[in-house]
Amino acid sequence: MKRLFLLLLPLLTPFALSAQDLSKSPWHVQAASIDANNYYGVTVANGMIGIVSSPEPLKVKDVVLNGAYDTYGRGRVSNILKVFDFANMDLEVDGRRLSRADITGYGQTLDMQRAALTTTFSHAGKVDVTYTVLALCHLPHTALIDVEIKARRDVEVTPHSVLSSPDVLREVKNFYHLIDRPHSLIPLLTSVAQSPTGKHTVAASNSFIFEEPRGQEPQIIHEAWDYGQHRLKFTKLHQKLPAQRSAAFRGDC
Repeated sequence: MKRLFLLLLPLLTPFALSAQDLSKSPWHVQAASIDANNYYGVTVANGMIGIVSSPEPLKVKDVVLNGAYDTYGRGRVSNILKVFDFANMDLEVDGRRLSRADITGYGQTLDMQRAALTTTFSHAGKVDVTYTVLALCHLPHTALIDVEIKARRDVEVTPHSVLSSPDVLREVKNFYHLIDRPHSLIPLLTSVAQSPTGKHTVAASNSFIFEEPRGQEPQIIHEAWDYGQHRLKFTKLHQKLPAQRSAAFRGDC
């Protein structure tokens, strides 16, 4: 039995945004408007892990692992295995969960030089959101999602980090643990499942890591929605600042 592991670690830290004009860059491919009915996702990959983009904000279509195959779907042949969707997010602003209908200025930019996909949008004159998806080349089992939020006014934001299972995985088990270390408390969201034939055991973990000293971090809440999905979330007041980072998500497999 082959065992595969996925780890997703979010980080909260302040930063400064810098505006760039990429319209004439030979390295960047821009989509100024996203049509869900005429959308073909791009894959950000590093040879081991691949993340397929989605026309929906804060979502990815698929997460796949290279070298992990099992028999399911088309015919009686092995197909590349779809694993836990550890890169999906939700965002609530002043208690309202954002959807495609709630945002404006929605666009995506593929950076061919850094192998990164950046998505931007705004919500109701309250926040500007930028997030970038990368599969790190120097850590082949690692993906990174960097989320940046700029508040146009004082707002309350609630980021969700979602860990869900695709239908092809079976015997899904969800766990939540709080790891107590001298420098930090690490809330760890974990899911384990079998591949369709039981050939592989796959697992994914998800956590938030904050810059605040131990005891001053935002309070993490764990929610178990159903058999195939659970999530972590926290709520924080964002003041009107030049820019502020909300969260960066890292992944290992």
